[in-house]
Amino acid sequence: MSAFDPEFCRNERDVEGKLIIQYLLPELGYTPETWHQEWFFGNIRLDFLAFKKRIFSYALDGDTNPCLIIETKHPKQDLEVHVVQLECYLNRLKVEFGLLTNGREIRIYKQSQNILHLLFRCFGKEVQNNIGLIREIIGHENLSQKDYSSTQANNKISENITAKQINQTNPETNPREQNMKVITIYHNKGGVGKTTVSVNLAAALQNKGKRVLLIDIDAQANSTFSTGLVKFQFNEDDNLKDNNVYHLIESGDFNFISDLKRDRNYLIAQRLMLFHLILI
Repeated sequence: MSAFDPEFCRNERDVEGKLIIQYLLPELGYTPETWHQEWFFGNIRLDFLAFKKRIFSYALDGDTNPCLIIETKHPKQDLEVHVVQLECYLNRLKVEFGLLTNGREIRIYKQSQNILHLLFRCFGKEVQNNIGLIREIIGHENLSQKDYSSTQANNKISENITAKQINQTNPETNPREQNMKVITIYHNKGGVGKTTVSVNLAAALQNKGKRVLLIDIDAQANSTFSTGLVKFQFNEDDNLKDNNVYHLIESGDFNFISDLKRDRNYLIAQRLMLFHLILI
């Protein structure tokens, strides 16, 4: 079995083919007769639906026993925004386990009494080291055993999953879990000191040891200019025109603050990073 490397996943198709089809499903014991890709259920389209037994029909009935839903996303998408969607799919199809991944991160959820529980999380680069544990949670052999009850599954999971694995967090894909404070400086009139206040406040907070991100969404970009990131007289040196806050607003699913931010040591505004200060 070939190893999986998340660096080779450049789009959702790569995640589906290289992680799910070529690596994960075979490693978990699912044969081509026990899973289907692009399964339609009413107005729902599932990326992958796996079953306890071999199936020969695309119609769900009492004998099909679906046991696992797998949803794949683009490597740059934040998994957190797709959790509610997965929960809806699990509820509609009465499936207990769901796997959500963008190749960079893998999450396993369990639906119990209409409550979604995060059972396991790891980075894509760590999937091979954790494949034994993943197999114990959602492996075909375990899920297809008639006497493998939810209680047994939960006990087995509890014995093997550590708090570190459950709480493992990627700061780029889970921004909501960080403790951040937002300060917004707004006035609909020009020339009242918005730029002066925001840049100096950012610098003062940084000097107190805070981690600061200054977000400039003024069309004149004066705060960006004040921190030395743009030199208007040297257009050929301007590396922000194709990678700025506009692209974040235009497509938040594919552009992230971590990809657009610039670290800057410049006079009073230094190392602007993770403290949100928004200038409108």
